[in-house]
Amino acid sequence: MIPQDDFSNFVSKMTQYNALINSNITDYLDFYCDLVYAPGFAVLLKGEWGSGKTWFIKKYCKSIKEKNRKYLYVSLSGVTTFSQIEEAFLQAKIPILSSKPIALLRSLITQALKSTVIMDINGDNKADGSLTLGSTSDSLAKYLINLDETILIFDDLERCDMSISSVLGYINSFIEHQELKVIIVANEVLLEEKSNYKEIKEKLIGITFEIALDFEGALENFIIKLKNPNVSKFLSDNTELIQDLYDKAQCGNLRILKQIVLDFERIFDTLSEQAKNKPELLQDILKLLIAFSIEIRRAKILPKDIGSLLQEYANIFVNNIHNSSYRPPSSSINEDSSKKTPVQEILRKYHPLKLYDPFPSAIWWQTFFDKGALDAKELERSLSISQYFQDENAPDWVRLYYFSNLTEEQFDYYLKKVESEYTNINTNTNIFDIGVIKHITALFLKFSDAGLYNSTKENILDKSKLYIDYLKDTRQLDITSQSVLSCEHYDRLSFYVNKSPEFQDFCCYINQVIKLARVENLPNVAQELLTIMQTNVEVFSSMIHVGNFHIRDSSEPKYYEVPIFKYIQPYNFAEKFLSMKFQQQQSVCWAIAERYDIDKFNEKLIEELEWLKDVRSLLLKSAHTKGKLTEYRLKSLIENNWNEVIQKLEVIAHRLQQQQLENKPT
Repeated sequence: MIPQDDFSNFVSKMTQYNALINSNITDYLDFYCDLVYAPGFAVLLKGEWGSGKTWFIKKYCKSIKEKNRKYLYVSLSGVTTFSQIEEAFLQAKIPILSSKPIALLRSLITQALKSTVIMDINGDNKADGSLTLGSTSDSLAKYLINLDETILIFDDLERCDMSISSVLGYINSFIEHQELKVIIVANEVLLEEKSNYKEIKEKLIGITFEIALDFEGALENFIIKLKNPNVSKFLSDNTELIQDLYDKAQCGNLRILKQIVLDFERIFDTLSEQAKNKPELLQDILKLLIAFSIEIRRAKILPKDIGSLLQEYANIFVNNIHNSSYRPPSSSINEDSSKKTPVQEILRKYHPLKLYDPFPSAIWWQTFFDKGALDAKELERSLSISQYFQDENAPDWVRLYYFSNLTEEQFDYYLKKVESEYTNINTNTNIFDIGVIKHITALFLKFSDAGLYNSTKENILDKSKLYIDYLKDTRQLDITSQSVLSCEHYDRLSFYVNKSPEFQDFCCYINQVIKLARVENLPNVAQELLTIMQTNVEVFSSMIHVGNFHIRDSSEPKYYEVPIFKYIQPYNFAEKFLSMKFQQQQSVCWAIAERYDIDKFNEKLIEELEWLKDVRSLLLKSAHTKGKLTEYRLKSLIENNWNEVIQKLEVIAHRLQQQQLENKPT
């Protein structure tokens, strides 16, 4: 392998050399196409997948057209019948034939004109097979297209779904019987794996050229076709940056390059005007896009691996600290690359890009490549805490998060400041967000492990747990948000050391405290739920059963498996329920009925059985004091909803009781 330091100079020279080689190919094709007689052989242009073969031949087609020469181009990718090739040729020559009325007429005529010819590929006067033709001299093409002096171009030969001998025999009929000039474009490496190819090639193909990568020409062509002129200008101004990264990756695939250009335009169009005017931000996004695109599309890593880059980098960082002499991670990961995992190798190859801390976040990029989703809102929100827009209002913990950008003095300053705000719980602290608390704890654990923070992991955990307890006891702990339960990331930033046992232990502790706090707060929540039932039945419904998750606000608490009704006095519920309109009463009863549809939840909701019975009794008793219509409606609601639910829970209660008796020791 060429040393990385010399590779850029090597590629630069190769690009110039490749352009020269391709110009020589163009010169020969001009000579071949301008011959006044039929040469009796085809020209093969070969190259690996993504090397720019199609781009080269389509560019050459333009030069043919400029010379007023006739040509027909067809891609054989996925072609299963010769009629599909005819279709492509005819539509290329006469576009109107693609219209439905003409297509139907052409189909009828083609069927009438089909004929079968005997193929002799080897020239041994023996039949090598038969071929039904629909677009040669005995087909519709004879009547609709004058193929004389037409240059035929067949692309993607290796992707044709017919046998190679049949396809080449088909192409040979144009050369031998109609004396036409033919250019074939293919990945010959794949063709050589097929039987009889080499033997047939000797009879059909007179000369073979290998297309050399023309990076600059291809990139320029991709950029010109973009819709947004601002994107075109930016990419044109950063051509050297793009090629430099391609050089580092040692990638010669132009299809990946084309996709990168298109993806960058998508991302650019979603940015705010403020972000679009930040060249450094745009360049960093472009660098990340190039690196991730190349390695993912070459199957070196998967999209999900992006999320593990931070932890991998942190591991390298900590290991270096433990060595006798400190070396920055960027230098150490260059050593002995043969022993590195694919993720470590990516970090080594692109170490100046900081792939372990990508903007807007590892999760954002992972989703982008895994699902093709571009979360514009999330992208914009990330700008406020990014290093590109940091100002005096940026939180101290965010500045500390980007510690690799800080000087020694800045690091010490922000570390002490965050520590003071975090550990002195008796002060008027503003750190109530559980996600932020997790980030700070993860940072302290990382710095402790690296010897950058003079505190043990045990001491850090004790103080962090004490802080959570303080928030719970002072009722400042957020027990409603579900996003804080993640141990992977928060606020678009991945947690440092999120795989460490200490951090996992801290996350579990937080979850336990939140669960306990929720139970302690259920009586208060139950009263709030009763109020919501009267003011907004839809929200009430979405909070008590799982069926309405699709309309749930992410900030709403979920009680589909929490026996919250037992904290409501049956009399209070019945009184509020009876004060509602009948349509609202119906919605409440339907929601309660759906609440008990799932048996695995019902085992937890069994504590509400007696509450349901008490409410039913109160409603039936009240029904007798109402008018006949109201009494009828209430009884119908109870019979169709309440009774069925109670019976279902009674069956479950009986089963659980039997299980307890069976498991009771004798």
